[in-house]
Amino acid sequence: MGLALVEVVIIAEDAFGIPIPDEDVDRIATPRALVDYLMEKLAPSPEAVAHSTRRAFTTLCKAIVQVLGPQHVEIVPSTTWDSLLPRSHVHADQLWYEIEKKVGGPLRRDHGAAAIVGHTALQISERGTPGPQEVTGPRTREEIAAAVRRLIHEKLEVKEFTDDTPFVAMGLD
Repeated sequence: MGLALVEVVIIAEDAFGIPIPDEDVDRIATPRALVDYLMEKLAPSPEAVAHSTRRAFTTLCKAIVQVLGPQHVEIVPSTTWDSLLPRSHVHADQLWYEIEKKVGGPLRRDHGAAAIVGHTALQISERGTPGPQEVTGPRTREEIAAAVRRLIHEKLEVKEFTDDTPFVAMGLD
């Protein structure tokens, strides 16, 4: 492992908070390969995603009960917002705002028969539920790629490169 790769591994480990074992380093020869590796390692497990979604639904149900008053057992993922919110748009908007405050941020408000509590819970799950974070929202490939490019540019002071430029060719050694 050359000095260039050691530097890249160290900055990636620090920036993304994950260890990169020596046996994995050989797979990381270019910025694109590093992004691929990070996507694989940062992706939440299916169990973590399911847990996050359940937590989000529970958080949303608690907010609905506190703001709107139905019993928790009356709310299932397929419950429609039309059945919960009053017909008056002004009053419904006020209640929606109160729900958003309780779940920790703005939510996209769908209307009509397709607007169900389960979809709203997925929005909360995707951004992370309030409180201690056991599962962080997945990062997009473009976000990770942009972070890798910025790290190479700022930390390693490499000004010109492409996603396919080998690290050894970046003049770091």
